[in-house]
Amino acid sequence: MMPKPAPQTRRESLSVIIPAYNEAQAIVPVMQELDKVLQALPLKCRIIVVDDGSRDATAQNAADAQCETPVRVIRFSRNFGKEAAISAGLSSVETDAAVIIDADGQHPPDMIPQFVKHWQEGYDVVYAKRAARDTDSWLRRNLSRLYYKIVSRENSFIESNAGDFRLMSRPVIDALNSLPEKTRFMKGLFNWVGFKKFPIEYTPRERIADESKYTSLVLLFRFGILGIMSFTTLPLRLISLLGVIVAGLSILYGSYIALRTLIFGVDVPGWATVVAGMMLLGGIQLISIGILGEYVGQIFTEVKNRPLYIVAEVVENDGQERQQAA
Repeated sequence: MMPKPAPQTRRESLSVIIPAYNEAQAIVPVMQELDKVLQALPLKCRIIVVDDGSRDATAQNAADAQCETPVRVIRFSRNFGKEAAISAGLSSVETDAAVIIDADGQHPPDMIPQFVKHWQEGYDVVYAKRAARDTDSWLRRNLSRLYYKIVSRENSFIESNAGDFRLMSRPVIDALNSLPEKTRFMKGLFNWVGFKKFPIEYTPRERIADESKYTSLVLLFRFGILGIMSFTTLPLRLISLLGVIVAGLSILYGSYIALRTLIFGVDVPGWATVVAGMMLLGGIQLISIGILGEYVGQIFTEVKNRPLYIVAEVVENDGQERQQAA
């Protein structure tokens, strides 16, 4: 049993952030289910939908959704990515805490009262952790396990099987908003800021419509690379170690060739050995340059200091006023 921290003041209001991209079919059912949950809480609540440059009617449907809870819709000028959408939602939060929930219906809103319960007990972060990955393919499940082993090797604070579905208190939100970096891996940043945490296991539900945007292994690979480059220098250390190993083997092999020549005289070398050695060293050099390029690319993105996102429009709907007008 985890020890309970002392409760703190100002735990009276809650925002729910929904980053959405091309979720026109799912956004309204998710908001309506969420609205029922929030109306049952003894808190002042708000729903914040961040439309990440959707090409469909996601923003319009969210703005027109019939909810008693006040709704704010933030529409980006283009697609900036989920990490930027989450950051925009957190920057817009004015309440004592915030919950992040997906727009596809996989995160059950009825878990939010459990989040609130532990938050009011004094925890700053209450997060949902997948109980199992049985629904994932064998390849995806094992790649995920390997990925978390690599990332957590230097960063033990990063939780495996924990995503964006979580509640964060005001101090955590302020800490995240103060971070200046532009290349963001939010799953790492959520844990990097620290604070007192409480995990709750859950099983994701089926999506309401369409397919997940992250089923492609290419997209998952790019996302994984972002996490590795953002929170560990292990790849740089590995290529350094590989360089030492190759150099050591080269010295040993060179010593062997020199000794054999002194004892047995000059031998005619085979071209296969030379070609294989050149290809090996060339491949190692290209991989090393590629890894260095990834880190340099992140530095390039940061020094340009462009904004993380651009907001095209903000729509406010006061649920209580709309209800009275009806």
